[in-house]
Amino acid sequence: MEKNSKRLILLVSLVLVVIPMVIFPSRLGMPLLTASAIYILYEVVFYGIVLYFFRRSVALTALLMGAAITLVFRLCLGAVFGTTIILMYGLESSVAFSLGMTRYLPALILQVLAVPFVIKPVYLTLADAMSGSAKLAKPTYSASTIAPGIVDADITDKTKEPQMPITSFEPAVSAPDFTPMESVGSSPPLDDTSALSKAVSYIGELASIKMALLVDDEGLTLARFNRSKEDYELWGPLALILEKENRTIVNKYSRLGAPTKIDIMTRQNRLIIRRIDYVTLMVMADDSIDETIHIRIAQATDMIRKYMSERYSPALFARAEERYVSNS
Repeated sequence: MEKNSKRLILLVSLVLVVIPMVIFPSRLGMPLLTASAIYILYEVVFYGIVLYFFRRSVALTALLMGAAITLVFRLCLGAVFGTTIILMYGLESSVAFSLGMTRYLPALILQVLAVPFVIKPVYLTLADAMSGSAKLAKPTYSASTIAPGIVDADITDKTKEPQMPITSFEPAVSAPDFTPMESVGSSPPLDDTSALSKAVSYIGELASIKMALLVDDEGLTLARFNRSKEDYELWGPLALILEKENRTIVNKYSRLGAPTKIDIMTRQNRLIIRRIDYVTLMVMADDSIDETIHIRIAQATDMIRKYMSERYSPALFARAEERYVSNS
């Protein structure tokens, strides 16, 4: 969770303590509540319902843990409110904490309604972490080689679909020779059947990820992870079009250099496109995903760059580009 989120939670928590403090001891026509376990149960059920709407695909264990954390957070706010009552009015500690945590309705109603929204960033981070741990413990996808350098990590489509190899540039033009270079240093070359698949599947471990694609400069899919109903063969070329148009606009109106990452938000999805040397990574996620996705993308980028540097020589890409331009 980012520092800005932590500061926002702290600020809103302070507001939830100060507002009841301003109106205390006025009860606004409401009676003092009698402490009862049934009220705590109702409160936990309310938290669970609200958290469920924040992310409907979450596991029951994460939902229950989120509701428990929300309840503890609300009780802590009540304890802080009780402490302020002791300091301001000199009440006995038992009476003050009882009022702050279970009996003073104006404070209880305000805090119970607000805390699920305050704790939302913490809950989403917890849900993503638990979802990622579950997938690491029991993978639900299988990787298979489609063509040299092209890996299938699609968990929704179990049939193998023939793909064009990454050495193809244009059907009407002779393709350049892409000869894999030897391993750099003492490290062995990465396995073709898993190196790129691990990168995109690592991003897909987050429950909010719908699709992760790695495409070359011709829009051919090198590796994919897809749990959505979208056609990945259409999104690969579209990612290159979005990248090209944004690069053209930036280069036309500024001298800041070509963009290396594009982040697009819609009403339902978030689309992140990142250029990694000679390939492009596209990630489609729910609009509710938090900023931890950038950590995953950065780590996957390192994996892809390591594979490209150990498997292919940059000079080969340069010669291929020159030959393609001359033939066209």
